[in-house]
Amino acid sequence: MNTSLLIESFDQIVQGSQQLCKTLRSEQNSLWLPLSEADTIQNLTPLQKATSYYQDFWYQNGQDGRETRSCFGLIAANEEQLKQAIMINQHKEVFKQQVKQLQTQQKKHWNELKGQLAQRHNQLRESLHFSGLTRLHLKQTWRHIPVIERCPSRVGFNWYHSGRSIQKYTVEQAQQALLNLDTSSDHIQTQLNLLSKLPGHTPLAKVQNLAPTMRANLFFDDNALPARQAMNISLPILFKTSPDQKMPSHNEPDLEPPMERKRAVRSDRKIEDEPFLPSIRVHRYNTF
Repeated sequence: MNTSLLIESFDQIVQGSQQLCKTLRSEQNSLWLPLSEADTIQNLTPLQKATSYYQDFWYQNGQDGRETRSCFGLIAANEEQLKQAIMINQHKEVFKQQVKQLQTQQKKHWNELKGQLAQRHNQLRESLHFSGLTRLHLKQTWRHIPVIERCPSRVGFNWYHSGRSIQKYTVEQAQQALLNLDTSSDHIQTQLNLLSKLPGHTPLAKVQNLAPTMRANLFFDDNALPARQAMNISLPILFKTSPDQKMPSHNEPDLEPPMERKRAVRSDRKIEDEPFLPSIRVHRYNTF
């Protein structure tokens, strides 16, 4: 594929987000966004926090590779700002498809290009205190800004625990996944050796514990349909401002998800608790 188009899509995301954040700062939109103790110590305002997350495309120092930083809130926006956000989301979707295609067709070239993308827009990275960081976070780059082109009367925020994802794996698939990692490492070789001792028909399962997500339930009294809408969010919601600039009523959930209640372990649980191949989160099935 034409990699210049992929670079152009990334630039459009970054530049569009910068422009949106500039208009949000200049318009001083009505908003609600909770601050953590760390935010308060840094003297962050709710608007500063929101705009930093809308431009949060790089890994922070010490950020786990599997972690996606998120925040929630409500920002009233005018029609032009909503259009800007919708256009940014379109660029994000195009960029995502381009990356997926390149990863599949030209993986080596993608790894080189990813490093180049991460080093673009140095001035923005430094202004957001990402100085020196050149690791691009794909999920944070292509996730959509939640846009509601109506004004909700009420919003309920709730943490949602979606449990875990289980994907059936064959021995051959597991072997290929391990070979895609650094095979010079001792722990990868150990896992390859363990895998080689299994019969080729042995069923396996890749298990991923899913992180809690924030779910927003929006209610409308504008006599249009639907009267209610639910969405999972990782960024503040942009919604159409009301003529009287009134914010929708809303609850104020904890900034961090509550600890998930431990469920009783079933005696006939099919999948072993401990991963058989920890580097790729693959488990064996119990034999009873």
